Amino acid sequence: MIDLALFRDAVASEWTKLRTVRSTYWTIVVAILLGIGLGCAISAGNAHDYHSMSFHDRLEFDPTAFSTAGLFFAQLALGVFAILAMTSEYSTGTIRTTMAAIPQRGYTLAAKALLVTAISLVLAIGIAFGAFFICQQIFAHYHLAVSIHAPGVLRAVIGAALYIGGIALFATGLATIIRHTAGAITTLVALVFILPSVSQLLPHAWKVDFARYLPANAGGAITQVVYTNNDSLRPWPGFIVFMIWCVGTAAIGWYLLRTRDV
Repeated sequence: MIDLALFRDAVASEWTKLRTVRSTYWTIVVAILLGIGLGCAISAGNAHDYHSMSFHDRLEFDPTAFSTAGLFFAQLALGVFAILAMTSEYSTGTIRTTMAAIPQRGYTLAAKALLVTAISLVLAIGIAFGAFFICQQIFAHYHLAVSIHAPGVLRAVIGAALYIGGIALFATGLATIIRHTAGAITTLVALVFILPSVSQLLPHAWKVDFARYLPANAGGAITQVVYTNNDSLRPWPGFIVFMIWCVGTAAIGWYLLRTRDV
């Protein structure tokens, strides 16, 4: 039976922790700068080069993807935000006080996961739409802009934000499993940045059977409007695979948090 009053207390406690540390605000600022700033830089560069591109490259030209490309880097800032929400308590030893105050450890993890995911999702929605509309002004100068109402565009913009929300949950699970800031960040970078790049070097059959099911590859499918890789999953099936990764990682963290010493 869920004790709603206790869960509300856990949420209130975790909210106080998040809003009273400077790292929360720094990671949010960095995420905004990366999400919008890099999106504008990438869009401007590709828009400028469009008329010198080959016919094949023009067919794969995706103004929506370029607009939201900065979120690919902003995910690291928000992933670090989620990791710090958990691992900072282990590094300072305050996790013992937290568990003493709320012996039902699952409530603490659920409260942290809810808050960091919600904050990341709301922030990512603002970044995604802000980057899209700002970048479309850049593309409009070159007569390359797309409308938010064009097929697949609204889904891709919202999907980029949903992906970031999932990354926050995924990072929270990793932090709970590893319990060490550097280790959790290294693992997140390896899984989200390095492994997808390395997977492109695999034989084609391995890409189909393995690479497209990696968290970043599966989750990133929802942000595509122009499909440049026939081996990738379709948008919503890919997002479902991604959420299985996120929920599964959080579930492992929940189990370990309940069964091992702090």
